[in-house]
Amino acid sequence: MKLPVPRTLASGLVAALLFLSGCSVFSTREPEDPLGDTGSFVQADTPEQVIENLQAAVAELNTLNYRRSLSEQFTFQPTASAQARETVFLSWSRSQEEQYFSAMVAAASLNEGHSLQLNDQSLTLLSESEFVLDATYVLTINHRRAEVPVRVQGRLQWILRQGQDGLWALEEWLDQELGTEPSWSDLKAEFTK
Repeated sequence: MKLPVPRTLASGLVAALLFLSGCSVFSTREPEDPLGDTGSFVQADTPEQVIENLQAAVAELNTLNYRRSLSEQFTFQPTASAQARETVFLSWSRSQEEQYFSAMVAAASLNEGHSLQLNDQSLTLLSESEFVLDATYVLTINHRRAEVPVRVQGRLQWILRQGQDGLWALEEWLDQELGTEPSWSDLKAEFTK
């Protein structure tokens, strides 16, 4: 003997089946990248790849890839005038470098046209696991802070070292002024205020 199904229960089941068939609850979808947008980062098997990753991180305003390009022992030596003017450089470390970059990204995130041009590049072998890049730079960050320059320039020296894992990273950075133009040190100081 078959028991009758109450009308309200039967209509509820029909409505639920129609709802589920209209939604693609059980359909497959493309998996999401667990790290989100990783931009143009490539594993830094060579010193040149660190340089390319840093240029791409600036152009893409990618804080993760910028951070991934820095050594755990990262140090920064600002220009002489910035160091004399700004106390923030007395204890600059990787943490302050990440904070400055994140603040700058937040101020520029809705704009485009960011770039890091490295000119007159010289990459010199110091040892089997250490290279130095010497170059002039022009950094353009189209941010929304009127009191801060959008374009800075100077000369940099980057010491690139190979870690125990075989990967390369930026470990030491020396910034130098070119004439009276604002430098990268000036930009870093402004975005840590």
